[in-house]
Amino acid sequence: MLEFYEQENTNKQRCSAGRSGYKLARPKRGVSCKRKTPRLTVTRRKHPSTGRAHGVADRMNEIACVPDMDEIFYMDPWDFPPTVSHLSETKEHDSEDSDYFTELSKDHNSMTEVLFGRNLRLSVAATLWQRNVGELLTYFLRIQDSGVFVDFLPMIIKSLDDESPRVSIGCCVDLLPLVKKVLINPYEEYLVVGLQWVQSVLNRWWPELSASKQSDTQSLDGNFQVFKQQLKEFWKQESYLSSVPGSTGEIAKVIDYCLLKLS
Repeated sequence: MLEFYEQENTNKQRCSAGRSGYKLARPKRGVSCKRKTPRLTVTRRKHPSTGRAHGVADRMNEIACVPDMDEIFYMDPWDFPPTVSHLSETKEHDSEDSDYFTELSKDHNSMTEVLFGRNLRLSVAATLWQRNVGELLTYFLRIQDSGVFVDFLPMIIKSLDDESPRVSIGCCVDLLPLVKKVLINPYEEYLVVGLQWVQSVLNRWWPELSASKQSDTQSLDGNFQVFKQQLKEFWKQESYLSSVPGSTGEIAKVIDYCLLKLS
C-alpha cells in the first residue's frame, strides 16, 4: 500500500510537472507566432520599396548627368556641340570673314605702298631742297603730288619767316599755282598750310607788295606785281575762305584785310 501511494505521488508529480511545462511553453509559442507574422509581412512589403529605391537611384544618376543650370546660362556658346545647320552657318561666316580680311589686307597693302611712296618722294624733295630750290620746284611740278607738297610746305614757310635768301619772290610766283590747288582742297589741314604760306609771303615782302607810287614799282622786281595780281584774282574766286570757322577762317580774314590794303 505504501509503495502504491509513493508510486501514485510520483506519477502526480510527473503529470503536474509535465502540465506546468506545457503551460509555460504554450504562451512562448503563441507570442513568437504573433510577433513573427508582422515581421514576415513587413519583409514582403519591402519588395516594391526595393524597386523604388532603384528608380530613385537611376533618377539621381540622370540628374547628375545633366549640367547645372547656372553652367548652362553662363556657358560659352562655342562650347555647345555644333549642329549641322550651325556648321553650315559657321562655314558661311568663315568664308565671309575670310573675304573681308582679304580685302582689308589689300587696303593695308595699298596704304603701305602709298606711305612708302610718299616717304620716298619727301626724301627726294629734302635732297633737292639742300641742293637747289629751282630743281625742287621742277620736281613738285612734275610729280603733281599735293600730299607731298603739303608735307614739305612748312619747311618753305619756316624759310620765309626766317627771311632766308633761299626763297625769292620769283620762287613764290612759281609756287603759287601749287598753293592754289591746296587752297581748293576740302581738307582743313591743307587749307591751313596753304593760308599760312600766303600770310608768310605777305609778311616777308609787304613793303614791296604795298608800294603804290610809279617810281617805286619801276625799281622793283616785276615778280611782285605778278604775284600780287594773281593772288588778288584767286582771292576773289575763293572769298568764302574768310567765312570758314576755326583757324582757317581766322587766317583768311587777316589775308583778306591785307589784300584790301594793296593797291
